[in-house]
Amino acid sequence: MSSSNTYNQGQMIRFLSASFLGFLAGHLTNYSVILYAQDVWNQDALAGIGFGLCFGVPLVLGWFAGAWCDSHSPQILAQIAHGSFLIALGLLNLSSKLIGYTSVSLFLLAAFFVGVGWSILAPARMSLLGRLAGEKQKKMAVIFNVLVMLGFGSAPPILAFCRSIGSWQMVHITGVSLFLIAMCLLIGIKTEGQGKTSSAWDRILRGVSYAKNHTLLRQTLIFSIVIYCSMGPVQVMLPRYAKGVLQLGEMERGFFLGALALALLLGGGTSLKLAKPFGYGKLILTSGLLCGLGLLGIGLSSQLWLSIGLLLVSGFGAGASISLLVAILQSEVSQEYRGRLMSLYTITSQVVPAFAGFLSGMILVKVSIPTAVVSAGILLTLIVIFTTIRLKTLRNYMI
Repeated sequence: MSSSNTYNQGQMIRFLSASFLGFLAGHLTNYSVILYAQDVWNQDALAGIGFGLCFGVPLVLGWFAGAWCDSHSPQILAQIAHGSFLIALGLLNLSSKLIGYTSVSLFLLAAFFVGVGWSILAPARMSLLGRLAGEKQKKMAVIFNVLVMLGFGSAPPILAFCRSIGSWQMVHITGVSLFLIAMCLLIGIKTEGQGKTSSAWDRILRGVSYAKNHTLLRQTLIFSIVIYCSMGPVQVMLPRYAKGVLQLGEMERGFFLGALALALLLGGGTSLKLAKPFGYGKLILTSGLLCGLGLLGIGLSSQLWLSIGLLLVSGFGAGASISLLVAILQSEVSQEYRGRLMSLYTITSQVVPAFAGFLSGMILVKVSIPTAVVSAGILLTLIVIFTTIRLKTLRNYMI
């Protein structure tokens, strides 16, 4: 179901540029939280807690953000989210200059503000996309998601480069600069809210009911939960795997994790072409299986080039699957419910990795790195197989 809004190429280019820079800066901030706790404090548990805060806050705030995006201008809400990230980076920078409980407290408070930023930014951006894409919903959704994944995959090498030429302060300054540019790019893109017709809670409930009663949308959301289970281990376990198992240095580790960007791009960029002969639903589910098997293989490998190859396989699967899931959601949802439905999606894309990241940090404290990665790969693969059997409507989705 396409939006009635007219496609505006100039505004779309500015929006996509701002989205890429904002998500790059956002993931740079995420990795700053994780790697600072691991590398400076040598605390996997604290890295898991920090990552949990980054993406756990949307579990509560994300519901309201979706309702706000339908009622108010998503452009203004996106700018508010950017402001929350700027506060987080300021607190992270201050934390790095202090010691003891004060430093840890500021670190966790910064992670909380990162969570606030993601709660609002993701549904606001996807609501904006729906308003600006007009009749090109599927195509623009895939391009948007490719840029999101590029931002996710590019963050580790950029963080490593910033640390190699400066310090953690250089990382924080880079993040602030990227957010400020993104904020400037969004200025002048005016989108009006649809107004309040009832309380936020009532609008949330109607949005949930809409998703529940739409079989394709419901199954698409369910499988997005499955795919995002892989993001926690990827962000928390793989940095430790690269350092502890592959014995990579700072820059080498950054580029190893950055190989994920290439895989995500290849998967996302080719997803629409592959989906036409293969079928949207079948490609989504098959790609999910590749993601799980690739992660399992990484845990069994201790050779650099084999690990890179398996990382590319897993990332390709995740990229193709996620891009097509977003395309279905953007094109099939009614404009009236877009903000609320996309907030449900972004809650799953943030809360699930947060919970998986928290568990990953806890598991790394108890078992060896290879065992932890293998366990995550086996669990993800089994869940994908089970849901493939159950989600018949999604599996048969062709258009």
